[in-house]
Amino acid sequence: MKYSTEAKVGFFAFLIIVILFWATVRVSDRSAVSGGGYDVSFNVDSASGLKTKAPVELAGVAVGVVKGVELVDSTRAKVFLRINDHVQLRPDTQVKLRTRGYLGETFVEIIPGTQGEGLIKEGDTLSDATRSGDINQLVGKFTEIADDIKVVTANLRTMSSGEDAPINRIIMNLDRFTEEIKNVTVRNTDNIDRIAENVADLSDQLKHIVADNRQNVDESMDQINSITKKIDHGQGTIGKLLNDDETVNKLNDSLDGLSDTLGGYKSLETEIGFHTEYLTNSKDFKNYVSLGVRPVPDKAILIDLSTDPDPNPTHTVRTTDITAGGATTTVTADTATTNRDAFRFSVQLAKDFYDFTIRGGLIESKGGVGVDYKKGPIGVKFSAFDFSSRYGQKPHLKVLGDINMTRNLFVLGGADDMLNPNQKTDYFFGAGFRFVDDDLKKLARFSNTASVFGK
Repeated sequence: MKYSTEAKVGFFAFLIIVILFWATVRVSDRSAVSGGGYDVSFNVDSASGLKTKAPVELAGVAVGVVKGVELVDSTRAKVFLRINDHVQLRPDTQVKLRTRGYLGETFVEIIPGTQGEGLIKEGDTLSDATRSGDINQLVGKFTEIADDIKVVTANLRTMSSGEDAPINRIIMNLDRFTEEIKNVTVRNTDNIDRIAENVADLSDQLKHIVADNRQNVDESMDQINSITKKIDHGQGTIGKLLNDDETVNKLNDSLDGLSDTLGGYKSLETEIGFHTEYLTNSKDFKNYVSLGVRPVPDKAILIDLSTDPDPNPTHTVRTTDITAGGATTTVTADTATTNRDAFRFSVQLAKDFYDFTIRGGLIESKGGVGVDYKKGPIGVKFSAFDFSSRYGQKPHLKVLGDINMTRNLFVLGGADDMLNPNQKTDYFFGAGFRFVDDDLKKLARFSNTASVFGK
């Protein structure tokens, strides 16, 4: 039994609505921590930069999220955590605030305990180790400092041993230099005396100039005094700025807003990537360069730049009136143009819900929406865009699945433009890579090292 294309699209849209409804209900009924979890807290002197929903990590693996931060006793901050049920912690477990990335994302690191009976349970308070010291580390640092001091003293001993040592040569050069200055001074005693006489004459002339212009100086002082009085009474722009409380409050509010804005950018997390898709039907490659910016862990701005070797044609309708023998005829010409390998861009806003991400905006220069699912190394992405149907066109649907082979490399495959009536579905496969802040930082250090060795 064959189904029409409209029936397939309707069924597919109904399936997407069911998935979104299920994801929304699941997120509202469950916490953001996989498999439920239990709540714990800890007190810290300063929770600067820590945001709600920031990750909680143990040995580099996310095991929970930050539920909230509040002030206690007007002196310290209290941080509430939600930990996965399968994570079992000893009573001597500690936590520490850490930062990473170029822009300093703040997260909570769990330092697991090894002693004590029983396990941490709902409502327990953990110990903060943010400012705790490690004696072994301090001893190691002092040892390194002592070794450095030994090297410095050895170099000084080498530089000062013997007549040809650098330090001895410097002292001898200084001695000769002072002797030369003495000789120059003796030979130019007369010139020095004349210079002193000229300086005395110059000071006497300045004295007469000041005496002759005393009135002008007094008038200038009176004007300065008048200006300071106006400022003190709040007259003029500077006077209002210094004396008007409303102006000062507005300036403070503006500075606070600027500080909040800069603080938000500080927590940005950046991801840069590239991937290519080989279209089996068109027998050509489709390339993507992507940039992802996350101001907070569950929200993102996604930007893509791509080339399409086989896009849908663009229709141009031109109407012309032709008059012959007193009769006017209207001629309409419909021109379909295919602009191959033209650049297309995508700008989307994305929001995470549990393991799902809902996004929307411009997709390949057309309006569209999408739903992504990510679980471990496996991800599935569905996009629907270009909903124009004037010339018998169908919505552009695309399904893509990817698997991470390493931290940065992945392979992918899927189907593109499944409803296009002018061609068969374009199945594709390909590969790509992506880098986050930490990876970019390592690449920058490697590049600097390579340039140093290159010199």
